[in-house]
Amino acid sequence: MSETFAPETVLSADVADAMRSIVTDVLKLHAESSSIDEETNLYELGLESLNVVELLTQIEISFDVTIDVEDLSAELFGRFGTLVDFVRRKIDESR
Repeated sequence: MSETFAPETVLSADVADAMRSIVTDVLKLHAESSSIDEETNLYELGLESLNVVELLTQIEISFDVTIDVEDLSAELFGRFGTLVDFVRRKIDESR
């Protein structure tokens, strides 16, 4: 389903593009993923507790990172840009 990115080769823009694709797939959105911008509220797109686990799993697989429970908060998923910044930090930590 999703592509795996080697942390050392992931560019900043690639993270946002890959995350748009992951969010679109997990939430089964019919809209273009390009319509998701930094200010997009993921809860308004349909993110619920049931698909948060799937979203996190896809992020871990796609970017070869580990997300700890301590890292999680409701605010993390509020804005797309916040989640992308979080993933970028996790990628940097794994290098």
